Amino acid sequence: MGRVIRGQRKGKSLIFTAHTKHRKGAVKLRAVDYVERHGYTRGLIKKIFHDPGRGAPLAEIVFRDPIRYKLMKEMV
Repeated sequence: MGRVIRGQRKGKSLIFTAHTKHRKGAVKLRAVDYVERHGYTRGLIKKIFHDPGRGAPLAEIVFRDPIRYKLMKEMV
């Protein structure tokens, strides 16, 4: 008959779920606005840190808001 697929073996069990308690937050790229469609924008890396459950380090980058006078923090 063949083997049972690993996802079927694990099923809807609680011990095979991901441990997400100490995660730092959602990681996204910047939304592509007018400035990045027609050139580039400069950012300043404020912090580099480790996120549990992820192999690569994360960086907190601060960009200037192109419309209002404020700073936007992004986690990349």
